[in-house]
Amino acid sequence: MAILVRFFRRHSRLIVALGLLGFAAGCASTTDSENLSERPWNAPKSWENGLPAGMMEGR
Repeated sequence: MAILVRFFRRHSRLIVALGLLGFAAGCASTTDSENLSERPWNAPKSWENGLPAGMMEGR
C-alpha cells in the first residue's frame, strides 16, 4: 500500500497531465450543417464497382 502512495505522490503531476491531455484530445463532433453530406465518406462511387459484365467476353 505504501508503494502505491509513493508512486502517486511522485507521479501525480504526470497522471494529472495525461488525464487532461486525454480529456482534451477526446472525440468531437459538430452539429454544423456544412459538415453534413448526403452519402458517407467511404461509400463507393458509381465508377468503383468494377468492369461492365460484357467488357471482357471473347478474350
